[in-house]
Formats: sequence, structure tokens, C-alpha cells
Amino acid sequence: MGINFQQEFPRSGSAKDITRISIVAYQIQQQNLNPRDPNHIQKGGLLSRWSFIGFEDLQEAITHNWEPYDTMLGRASEKISTAKSDATEVVSMAGSISGIKGGQPGILSAGNTEAAKYKVDTPLVYTGSQRRQITFSFVLQEYRDAYVDVLEPIHEFRRLSCAGIEGQSVDKIDFPAIFSINSIPRPFIHINDAALTDVQVTWNSPHMAGVPKKAELTLTFTDIRPLYKSSWGDSDGKITATVDATSNIKIGPNGVRGL
Repeated sequence: MGINFQQEFPRSGSAKDITRISIVAYQIQQQNLNPRDPNHIQKGGLLSRWSFIGFEDLQEAITHNWEPYDTMLGRASEKISTAKSDATEVVSMAGSISGIKGGQPGILSAGNTEAAKYKVDTPLVYTGSQRRQITFSFVLQEYRDAYVDVLEPIHEFRRLSCAGIEGQSVDKIDFPAIFSINSIPRPFIHINDAALTDVQVTWNSPHMAGVPKKAELTLTFTDIRPLYKSSWGDSDGKITATVDATSNIKIGPNGVRGL
């Protein structure tokens, strides 16, 4: 297993009213082609876990697509409207040309927008939802050890967001890690299977012996599964589940330095 990171601040160990964000990385073995299948994603072993105290910012994007409904009736109506517009334009121009001087410029000036009054109202229908996307901003800073508190947890995100080629053929890769995300103790954020699609780091001073003592970390996750009402848990919309705030997570080992 990679790391067991639990962020700590002074007196955070005894605090009972803090919000934590738990992120757990797993191996992904395979996916079938039916995303509605409960077994769509086959997870492997647990790779690493992080427990952050709150967050600086959290942006959640939920986007639904509503588009004009393209049917044979709609296309027929569009053709009828176009034919009416063309006919009106011809009649309008024919009536305007008589007695007009100035050649083509005069004819164009005499035209009008009579033909533009025909309009087809196509019904707007729901066509799908984009995958849910969530972006966290965390501030990491030295509490006991800059490497364990700042550098190591960030490096693990960078590493697990990428595919691997170790032990594979020339044209085959290992999948990047897959992540589960939960807010504790109230799961207003809950995603079972998410891809880490963006990692942004701002390293801050001070730093010592080549290790920054503070950094700002922004992570963007995309839910791998389609978005439905059932994605939000209970049908009545209430967030009732509670997660153990301790989760038996310990601070990562203060081991070998360097990446």
C-alpha cells in the first residue's frame, strides 16, 4: 500500500466538529461497456488513502443537456416554413421590382423582411447528463514533518493519476487509479468511482532542504458512472448516512526521503 495520510492541525485530534474529506485510491482491473451495470467497474486492491481537514474551496458541476427534438414531423415543418418564406420573398420582390430604378442595388434596397416572419418551434427535450465533476482546493502545510505533511501526499496524487507501463508490453498500459470520495461525518459529497482528471499544485515558501513547507493543491475528479436521481442516495433527497470520522487512518510513515 502507498500512503495513509491524515492531515492534522493543532488540536484537530480532539476536535469533534470538523469536516473531513476522505479520498481512497484503488487499482482498476477492468470495465465492461455497460455503465449502468453495478459491476461496470472491477476494482483491485487499495493503493493509498488521504484524509483532509475541510477544504479551501469546493466547486461542483452538474450539467444536463436539453436539445431541440429532431423528428420527421419537425423536419417537415421546417421545409414547409422554408417554402413559405421563399414564396413570400419571391412575391415581395416581384411586387417591388416594378418601376424600380437603380439596377440591382435598387432592387435589394426595395426588399424587406416579410419572409422572416415564419418560424418553427421545435420542442426542447432532455437528451442526457454529463458526468458529475467536482474540484477541491486544499492547503497543506508542515505540522510535524514537511515531507510527510506536504510533499508525500501531493506526490502520490500526481503518481496515481497517471497510467503505468511497468511490466507491460510496448503498447499496453496499466490503468490510472480510481478514487472514492466522501465527506465526513455527513456525506454531502459521495462518489464511489471517480477519475482524477486534473492535479494542480502551487508550491509556497518557506522551504527547507529542498522540501516546501506549504502548498496549495487543486484536484478535479470526474464521476465515472452516469448521473441519475439514484446517484444522490435516498429517494426523499435526505442526506442521512454518517461515516466514522476516525476510519482507523494513521499518519503516513516518516520513511525514505526523495521521490
